[in-house]
Amino acid sequence: MKHTAYGLRLTISGQTLYNEMNMQKDSPERPRLFLRRRRFVVLAIIVGLILLVPALIAGYAFAISPSTIRSPKFEHYHFRMQILVNGKAENFGSKGYQTGYVKDQCNANLPEQPIHFHDEKDQFTHIHWEGMTGGMVMKYYGWNMIGGPDDSLGYKLDDLTDIQKVTTHGDYLPEIPKDAKLYVYSGDEKGYKARTLADWRDQDLEKFFNKESNSPAHDLNKNGGDPLSALFPTASAHGDADAHEAETKKSTETETEKLTRINNLIGNVVIFVQKDAPTDDEIQRRFDMLVPLSESTCGG
Repeated sequence: MKHTAYGLRLTISGQTLYNEMNMQKDSPERPRLFLRRRRFVVLAIIVGLILLVPALIAGYAFAISPSTIRSPKFEHYHFRMQILVNGKAENFGSKGYQTGYVKDQCNANLPEQPIHFHDEKDQFTHIHWEGMTGGMVMKYYGWNMIGGPDDSLGYKLDDLTDIQKVTTHGDYLPEIPKDAKLYVYSGDEKGYKARTLADWRDQDLEKFFNKESNSPAHDLNKNGGDPLSALFPTASAHGDADAHEAETKKSTETETEKLTRINNLIGNVVIFVQKDAPTDDEIQRRFDMLVPLSESTCGG
């Protein structure tokens, strides 16, 4: 048995075996293999991040977005809203609340934003997406009582190649006093009833006002109607009778009922923001101050 500079030499039956451990440590193949493996790991991490980041963004957008925002459907109805903070009525006809709009809204094109005021008109709130709630309306103008980022209602995800943030209009509603409560009422000139803040905040506005929109999109959105039937109505066994009944109803309706139908007005809401509940006279006075309806049918 002998020692060499390269390792241990063993001589068995005339054959010599070398332990080349020290020589293998200096082999040029080892660093090359290590570098190749390291490049592969780095490349795998980069590819994983490229795939993971969009998935995380989409997941976040999905988590903070109600279904009516993620996959919006066209609607077009109106309601009148008054908000009074410590007795002072907010003027929704002022410049800050106003939004430009396409004059011809008698079509099924989905507007970019779901809610707006225009024509310097107070109270008259325009809804263009299906499933909006009172909470969404308040958040849209600055009072976030439904959670999520203050600057958006969520993300539009009906096209994952073009995820769009549905931004709010801005922080325009006045600050709510610390000792104030929100007292919510729905009704009209003939009378009103007290409502819960939770119902106003969370319910679909059509459910809250207990009145369905009469827009052509309503049947498709709510009842799964055939989209072609709105464009190409078909006759039915009772078609003539139904048409006659509709015409008879129109001929006997009052001017207020006619304007309500033409404007697709589903209701009125008055919200008092103050420490103590308003009196009956204070509430009725506000319903007596509803803005009048016009003849416009496609005013955005």
